[in-house]
Amino acid sequence: MKRSVSIGLTALVSVTMLAACGSDDDDDAADVQDANAEFCEDLTAYVGSLTSFAALDPTAATKADYEDAADDVRSARVDLAESRADLVEEELDLLETQADDLEGVLADAPDDAVAATIVAEAQAQVAQVQASAAAVNTAICTAGTPADTTATT
Repeated sequence: MKRSVSIGLTALVSVTMLAACGSDDDDDAADVQDANAEFCEDLTAYVGSLTSFAALDPTAATKADYEDAADDVRSARVDLAESRADLVEEELDLLETQADDLEGVLADAPDDAVAATIVAEAQAQVAQVQASAAAVNTAICTAGTPADTTATT
């Protein structure tokens, strides 16, 4: 009985330590998703403000109407620029965390390990770093909004 309790406690402590020493990839990936969602919302608001400005009836709208609409466009553009910067920052944070994890995989490999073994163990991390690097400065928005963010005005 004592032996079972001892083994159980050892296993519990081991799992807890592994969880505590785990990667921040999941948190960083969630931060990227949140920043992406915020960017898409701001992009939708920006496009909406431009649409509203363009929809003003020049025969009925006043100068004040146009000034208000222009202010809405400027405000939406500022929000868009801020959320884009946040998105890129979160993407770069994720990339840095994943690159650190890759370095950890290589550092943890035994010195006498065959190169093929090290590469096999690092391959998944390499794929994550490559995917994250390719995604930097690229928002993914739902249907109806542009996915390419490099040409926003």
